[in-house]
Amino acid sequence: MFKVVNLVSTHSMISFAIFLALSTTANAQRAPDTTAKTPAAATTPPQEGLRPDIAKFLQTAQQMLQMKQFKEAMAQIDAAAMLTNRTPYELFILDRMRGTAAAGLGDNATAAKSFEAVVETNRLAPTERVLFAEAITSAHYNLKDYKAAAIWSARAMKEGSTLAQIRILLIQSLFLTDDLIAAKTEVDAAIADAEKAGNVPAEDMLKLMGRIALKQKDTLSYTAALEKLVNHYPTKNYWADWIARVAIAANMTDRNMQHVFRLQLTMGENLTASQYMFLARNAVEAGFPIDAKQIMDNGFQANVLGMSPEHKSLRDKVTKDAADDTKNMARISAEVANLKTGPSLFNTGLNYVLSGDKTKGIAMMEEGIKRLTPKQLEDAKLRLGMAYTAAGNREKAMAILATVSGADGLTEVAKLWGMYAKQLKVAP
Repeated sequence: MFKVVNLVSTHSMISFAIFLALSTTANAQRAPDTTAKTPAAATTPPQEGLRPDIAKFLQTAQQMLQMKQFKEAMAQIDAAAMLTNRTPYELFILDRMRGTAAAGLGDNATAAKSFEAVVETNRLAPTERVLFAEAITSAHYNLKDYKAAAIWSARAMKEGSTLAQIRILLIQSLFLTDDLIAAKTEVDAAIADAEKAGNVPAEDMLKLMGRIALKQKDTLSYTAALEKLVNHYPTKNYWADWIARVAIAANMTDRNMQHVFRLQLTMGENLTASQYMFLARNAVEAGFPIDAKQIMDNGFQANVLGMSPEHKSLRDKVTKDAADDTKNMARISAEVANLKTGPSLFNTGLNYVLSGDKTKGIAMMEEGIKRLTPKQLEDAKLRLGMAYTAAGNREKAMAILATVSGADGLTEVAKLWGMYAKQLKVAP
């Protein structure tokens, strides 16, 4: 589902390159550096300068660049370049200004070539080397020369670049050149760095993590990327993809698949007819006809069920059984209250929750869970977490769901429910 998309548009990338060479605008996106100086195009090192016949063209070109009149600026630069016997310093200034004008014109090839020539003169201050390496990265990426973009983005970072875009361009470039091992190493490190600093990883970085994992056929990493995306940037599509990945996992059992369908139903998603029937039958077999009736009613109201006599037959049965259960709940709850072991108290409490009396039901479930065997405990913790979620008790739901584990898909299902609980909008 993921696509490799530029973090910034081509136009933005070009503008970015221009201002790297002309102003301090680019520094607004990086950590403040009180030692940094504006990389003016005509700054002259001690004991070096421009001859008057070249200077007059380049001074005019500088004015054109400041007004973003790039075509006119390039004409002045070309005129200066026609003069003979140019000194190394004059060539340095010509390349610097030509690269800036070329970037403004969208001529990324000339911009990259010119800026590379500037860097290789070793005349730039350390802060300027960072700026120009970033601009060269941008130009190569726009040219789709991803191998060169990877080299220059890595160089920019080595020089001290802190722009998030540069790190993303490094990873994208590695990915697009099929250097997947290096791309994974870089994306994992970038996400770990953000999390270690207490920051939320950028959505594009997490999407890259997922895209790389897909290409490597690394299901675990892809699912981990989806989990992080749902956690930090929850959308219907991310949720659907994560749920689907959990549902098709090799270790998923029918017993826990019902909880996946139930989550989709809780989130307002319609199920297929077979999924409604599967869920309702599981509720019947577990001894929860009230739950089964609610599932069948939901399916009929959604106009998904009702096309088959089997649908009506099951609905009629669970409607009758649910009415009997409701009539006998008070008596049953009194009978099971004194039982020392077994799931009866817990299940009766769950029935109360399903009937709408969440306070009474959860209290019985909390007491009943103490009387279960270790074998019964994990599934019961999941159901109690789901009951807390239904009651809007986000903190308790998250706490108990985080403790659920099982090799049959239970751990993954509990993660889904835990994330859903975390994102509950609870009234203050």
